[in-house]
Amino acid sequence: MGARRWPGAVGRWVPAGLVVGVAGLAGWALLADAKTGWAVGTGVVAAVAGAFSPSVVDRWRARRQDGIERRRALSDHLVADLPASVTWLLRADQEVVAFFGRGWVLRQLSTWCDDDADAVRLITAPGGYGKTRLARHFVARLSGWGHWPVAVGSESAVAAVVTAGEVPDRLVITVDYADSRPAAGLAQLLYAAGRPGRGRVRLLLLARAAGPWWTDLSEAYPGQGALVDALTTDSHVIDLPARADERPPQQIIDSAMTAFAQRLHRRPPANYRPGRHDPDTTLLRLHTEALLAVLGTPTGRDGTVNVLDEVLKHECRYWRGRARRVMLALPDDPRRADLLCRRLVGLAALLGADDDAEVAGIIRRVPDLADADRATVDTYVAWLRTLYPAEGSERTGRLGTLQPDLLAEYLAVDALAGLTPQHRTAVFTGLATARAVRALTVLGRATAHRPDAQQLIDAALAVDPVMMTGAVVEIATRFPGMFAARCARLLATAETDLVRLIGLAERVPHPSLELGCVGLVLAGRILDHPDLAGSSPDRGTWLTWYAVRLAEAGRRPEALEASAEAVTLRRELAAGNRDAYLPDLAMSVNNHAVRLAEAGRRPEALEASAEAVTLRRELAAGNRDAYLPDLAGSVNNHAVALAEAGRRPEALEASAEAVTLYRELAAGNRDAYLPNLAMSLWMTGRVCLEVSGPLDRAAAASSEAVRLFVELAAVEPDAFTGRLRAAAGVLADVHDARGAPEEAVEVRTRYGIEEQ
Repeated sequence: MGARRWPGAVGRWVPAGLVVGVAGLAGWALLADAKTGWAVGTGVVAAVAGAFSPSVVDRWRARRQDGIERRRALSDHLVADLPASVTWLLRADQEVVAFFGRGWVLRQLSTWCDDDADAVRLITAPGGYGKTRLARHFVARLSGWGHWPVAVGSESAVAAVVTAGEVPDRLVITVDYADSRPAAGLAQLLYAAGRPGRGRVRLLLLARAAGPWWTDLSEAYPGQGALVDALTTDSHVIDLPARADERPPQQIIDSAMTAFAQRLHRRPPANYRPGRHDPDTTLLRLHTEALLAVLGTPTGRDGTVNVLDEVLKHECRYWRGRARRVMLALPDDPRRADLLCRRLVGLAALLGADDDAEVAGIIRRVPDLADADRATVDTYVAWLRTLYPAEGSERTGRLGTLQPDLLAEYLAVDALAGLTPQHRTAVFTGLATARAVRALTVLGRATAHRPDAQQLIDAALAVDPVMMTGAVVEIATRFPGMFAARCARLLATAETDLVRLIGLAERVPHPSLELGCVGLVLAGRILDHPDLAGSSPDRGTWLTWYAVRLAEAGRRPEALEASAEAVTLRRELAAGNRDAYLPDLAMSVNNHAVRLAEAGRRPEALEASAEAVTLRRELAAGNRDAYLPDLAGSVNNHAVALAEAGRRPEALEASAEAVTLYRELAAGNRDAYLPNLAMSLWMTGRVCLEVSGPLDRAAAASSEAVRLFVELAAVEPDAFTGRLRAAAGVLADVHDARGAPEEAVEVRTRYGIEEQ
């Protein structure tokens, strides 16, 4: 006979009555023993727990386990909650798979926020490593901090707010895709965050890699270049490894399968055995395999199944479903329909768009739709707009595209690779610069995981080398060694007109290690053009630039020859119209002095630098405000040339004049000219010491130089600490020469200088 059950309410009240009875007896016994109230309460709890704990806990555990099993069984009877787009589950902002690992990076970032460290950090890693997930997790766990994620194109606006001091007491600013942001705006944002006295502002940048875009960022903000240089150093870069922690790939996939199954109301696959993986396989690929396993797609243990391609096959169902929603008639053949969808979504990821006209341009670049009527194109535009809506697209018009980036890059390459050469040419013909920038950026990033993207880059650049090089000028520093040399080879023989060549050449920055070869080829092509023959002013300009580019490339003999030709031509022009051409002549003579010095022809270099000073004195006499900076630079260069020629008394006189001129300039714009003034004072002290000049004068100049470098290094230590020590070394030597060894020792000790 089974255990007796009390019916109805009696069955519910009897266990409660037993508990009350046990508690009452325990309480009476303790009171009878004269225990305190606290002891009585504790004893009652202990009595109840002792009497019932095993049975209650066991029952609770059993009921909890039953609930888990029921929910698992229930998932077999529910329609799977598949999202409209399965790739949506892989996005960092959906946080389907819980964040794990990266402990050392999180500790480093927390210390950075807490300490009085420099305000900027750059996290780098290839696509699919989890940079965005890391940044989101780090910001979410900060307590008492504000967070501003900066939208693309809003860098300058946010910098202005930070500069105005309109920020929380503690603020983290994050910039994703930092290597793709406009350099000027990004440099302004670094400067704003890095200035002292702005509260505790931290700027966290995310990018695929550091490189010239990072180290040369100061060129985009020359007015405050020293501070930007101090912030864009290797010590401020955190390079993420592929592995988030010591978990093997199998464990990562298992955890992700559980998370995806829970989101989709499915059972996790039982005894799933993933394919073979390198320990450094990216998180995104492991998560994609886990998602495919939950969706029931075999991925194969031999590693032959491409998980990115397989997940895109699932995404095709979503694309077809959205087509039905907007009444878009895709081809009846499912394979043709999927191919058309893949090409459209892939080209959208490749080119992007900022308005409906550009979206229509994407559609007409697909072979099957090149001749489609307006109504059909409009329907495809509406379809693309609904697939991956971009945040704020109603306001900006920007087309949202497939995410995550690694998947989008894969599909973009796949879409291009499947076209004929003629159709690929059509894709890249007539692109606006912004679209060309986007296409080359996507292809450049894709080379890390799609080697065939290299051939597609060659095909894209060859369509219109001048237009494509214009795009490369904007992105070359993000991809060192990838684009510039290719463009230079194509430009050497490209058929184009002089106006386009000059327009492109004027956009190539100087100096530029990455783009110097492009600037050199363009300057040579311009000089060889028939329209630039003879003694025209434009020829003088491009001879000067050609000499500069040749010197930049290390071709000094040719640079000297071109520089001499530029001086000769501009002398002829100035002889005919001195007022109009004197500034150009002065610049060419000054540059020629540098070329002569580089060639080791110091007497001629000294003569040329003296002439440059004379010409710029004449210019400054007529317009001091306009030409004083040039005069100061020429006087300073002449002082160096005199010192190198062994004419130190004259060098001392010239360096003293340079100090006077830079002091005047710094009085009007201290931030811009203080470094020049400090350098001139340092040189004056050194030359004065070398010529056994007045030691009091040497001490005064060196002391002021040290004082100014201390001020500069306090704001920009990386840029000026080395110069501070060099100036302090001169000051210590001056003290020794004056017979004040104690003061010399004190200076060397304070600034960490070893006595020579």
